[in-house]
Amino acid sequence: MYTIVIFAWRKAGITPAAFKKHYETSHVPLLKSLAGDLFPKSHSRSYIARTPSGDAEDPSNAAHPATALAGGPEAFDYDAYAELAFEDDAAFKQFFGCVTQPENAKKIADDESHFLDRSKMTIAVIDEKNVTER
Repeated sequence: MYTIVIFAWRKAGITPAAFKKHYETSHVPLLKSLAGDLFPKSHSRSYIARTPSGDAEDPSNAAHPATALAGGPEAFDYDAYAELAFEDDAAFKQFFGCVTQPENAKKIADDESHFLDRSKMTIAVIDEKNVTER
C-alpha cells in the first residue's frame, strides 16, 4: 500500500460547513471523474470538529474554534486531512500523472480556488501505518 496524507485549510471567508460541502459534493466527484480507474483505492477525509462560539455567519476560526481535547484550538488551524491510499507506488504515479496533466491540473486548481487556501496545503507520504484494534 502507498499512502499520502493531505492537510487542507479552507479559503478565507468560507465557513467550515461550506468548505466541507464543496469538498464532498464538488471536489471529490471532480477528482473521480478526471482520474477514472486511476482514482485511489480509498480517499478518506476527516474534518476538524468546530464549535461555533458566536456569529455562525462569521467564517473565522475565532468564531469556529476547534473542539480540542488537548492543547488549544489554535493548534488546529487546518480544517481537514485526507488520506489517499493506492495499491502501490506505481498506482500513485499514474494518478499523479493524470491529475497533473495541464488540462486536469487547471480544472482541479479552478475548483480548489472556491474553497481551499492552496498556499497552506501540505502533502506527505506515509511511511508506515500501524493499526491496533480492540
